[in-house]
Amino acid sequence: MNRINWMFSNRFRSHWIKVKFYKEKPELVETKIPEKIRFCEATKDAILRPILLSKDNVDCPGAQYAFGWNRSNEGKNKILDICQNKRGMQKDKLNIMLEHSPYFENPYKFIGLNTEGEPDILMSYISPEEAMNLLNIYNSYQGEDMDISLSGMMPICGGVAVKTFLDEKVNFSFGCSDSRKYAQIGRDRLAVGIPKKLFKIFVLPEAAAISTEDLKVASEVMV
Repeated sequence: MNRINWMFSNRFRSHWIKVKFYKEKPELVETKIPEKIRFCEATKDAILRPILLSKDNVDCPGAQYAFGWNRSNEGKNKILDICQNKRGMQKDKLNIMLEHSPYFENPYKFIGLNTEGEPDILMSYISPEEAMNLLNIYNSYQGEDMDISLSGMMPICGGVAVKTFLDEKVNFSFGCSDSRKYAQIGRDRLAVGIPKKLFKIFVLPEAAAISTEDLKVASEVMV
């Protein structure tokens, strides 16, 4: 499972980023610790080199909120002011959206992107065709439609990274103007997060073509 991101890349063509949440600082080699960076920007840079993030080097109030590192009134007001300036929405409506945005109640101290070992989730920026393939595989495995919701605030750090980990479900996001800019998400791409417990069903060779029962048996064999 250490190279699970490569297995996904081979199947769906896009780059996939391993995301690991740590309670304590891990001992890692050849891992970059940026001075200041946005989470969405770091997902792009992690394609070239593993990255370790923490409260001290994530330079984004939205990510600080989503990862549970800064949920002070000052931090919330900063997010609301930024969103109001960019979107022109009323602050009371933005506040309701913020209150419903996913976040860690018990924050992790560090986040590894493409670091060693098995990840907690995988993330990618995929094409609509690749998203369709993911949905077809999921539907064949579960025998039902995927239940998803699109986050309007902190859509990458909160709506994909945090929500996918907490809910253990696949999540999609169109991002926001900032995340699409800093992560260099193309016009033909959307973000997706996949939890660890669902990795296997997406990399089995004929997952979309076999029965649900056979697929579950095959998934258990791969453990």
